[in-house]
Amino acid sequence: MSQPARRMKRRRFVTLVAMSGAAILTSPLSRAAAATARTRSRPDAGRRPAPSPAIQKEIANQEKTLADQLKVIRGYELPPGSPMAFVFAPLRKRRQS
Repeated sequence: MSQPARRMKRRRFVTLVAMSGAAILTSPLSRAAAATARTRSRPDAGRRPAPSPAIQKEIANQEKTLADQLKVIRGYELPPGSPMAFVFAPLRKRRQS
């Protein structure tokens, strides 16, 4: 039979995640990817054609619709004493059996 899976301690897990993230950020591959991203972000290196007028019109329409929706949401006044949207309730740690 196989051995039961051992649980990794939270601190060890977080350390491994942080170390792997640091390794990815400092690797030569990530530097090459960053250089490629910088090259693509230059205005003179644009390889994509400009969007068609119909697409530009639709983007402007969606931006206006979103702005209108946000204006309504932000302008809504909640009555005093209204219930909260959510309540944070921490859970108790489960004991291992």
